[in-house]
Amino acid sequence: MTQKLTVVANIIANDDKIELVKSELLKLIPPTLVEDGCHQYDLHQDNDNATHFIFNKDPRRKQRGI
Repeated sequence: MTQKLTVVANIIANDDKIELVKSELLKLIPPTLVEDGCHQYDLHQDNDNATHFIFNKDPRRKQRGI
């Protein structure tokens, strides 16, 4: 049986570091997607606040039977 879990991370960059933070966050995507059970790993940037980044991760793991 598969459990559904979504992990959300909010990252706030300093105004003068937006592009640096964005480039570093983008580097996290490829290695994370190859992790066992990682089905989705998305980075979003707020349209109204460029300093606000959001990661959504959908790690699925099989639930152990009792």
